[in-house]
Amino acid sequence: MKSQNSKEQKSDFSYKETLNLLKTDFSMRANSVVREPEIQNFWANNDIDFQLGSKNSGEIFTLHDGPPYANGALHMGHALNKVLKDIINKYKTLRGFRVHFVPGWDCHGLPIELKVLQNLKSDERKNLDTLNLRKKATDYAHIQINNQKEGFKRWGIWGDWNNPYLTLKKSYESAQIGVFGKMKK
Repeated sequence: MKSQNSKEQKSDFSYKETLNLLKTDFSMRANSVVREPEIQNFWANNDIDFQLGSKNSGEIFTLHDGPPYANGALHMGHALNKVLKDIINKYKTLRGFRVHFVPGWDCHGLPIELKVLQNLKSDERKNLDTLNLRKKATDYAHIQINNQKEGFKRWGIWGDWNNPYLTLKKSYESAQIGVFGKMKK
């Protein structure tokens, strides 16, 4: 019985009053609705996300990043992948390396075509030829690239966002054909 009574009794003692906390104007709340756009604008206006690492005078550091498919919304797998790689790039930047991160997207293949087909009605699918499927997949990929790029920027990932590599660019495709030609020789 004694243990039940002691649990029911409330103490007037407050640990909060025993803490010697600093007095500061810094808010206890992050206020990210206001702060996030301010920080992003500061980075964009001062070209911090790209220029900071590119202007270092040290040795060149390149981290090759396997591109995500341009086939849908960002998820935790994207976050884990990009944030870990961004930490490495920022660490190297702070160590004086010349870091130039070029983001990219895989814009071809079955994952994108499947997303396009899933968004079509059955009669639209029946009347769809290969050329139109590829056109729709290209349009869909461009939308997803823009959405993912904005998401990565919101996550604070630094990179050359104005010049990504896209596997659907003709220059990229022709370079791949050149590589295959060299391999055949």
